[in-house]
Amino acid sequence: MALQEYALDQLIPHRNGMRLIDRLLSVNPREAITEATPSENWPLRQLNHISSLVAVEISAQTAGILVGNQARQIKGASLCGKGWLVGIKKAAFHQDRFDIGTTLRIHAHLGFSYQTFHEIETEVFVDETPAANTMLQIFWIETG
Repeated sequence: MALQEYALDQLIPHRNGMRLIDRLLSVNPREAITEATPSENWPLRQLNHISSLVAVEISAQTAGILVGNQARQIKGASLCGKGWLVGIKKAAFHQDRFDIGTTLRIHAHLGFSYQTFHEIETEVFVDETPAANTMLQIFWIETG
């Protein structure tokens, strides 16, 4: 199985219309980089663009790939039965909207980690221009 399929299908639970990440460019224990291209099916759509508030969700999905990759390294192939809680500690938006069809690049950097609690900084770029950044807190638990 290709790394992209492995990561997108098995590192985050999102499927169909709610998985907004299209491509995994790289992932290592400290960083994940993804791409997403807004489409007409995305949430927060307004005419020919998407509200920049969606940056929180694509940042959370990229952070989930980073944390999910770490968990897979420790726990092995099966991550079924996990519950994730994501909090937004800080968010800044430098654009009001993203045009449909524009490629967004998302960088997630691990800032702090203790057991199953992680603090992750993210940056969303349109081309090379910063569009949004967040500080997310992720906590995961075993549910089964």
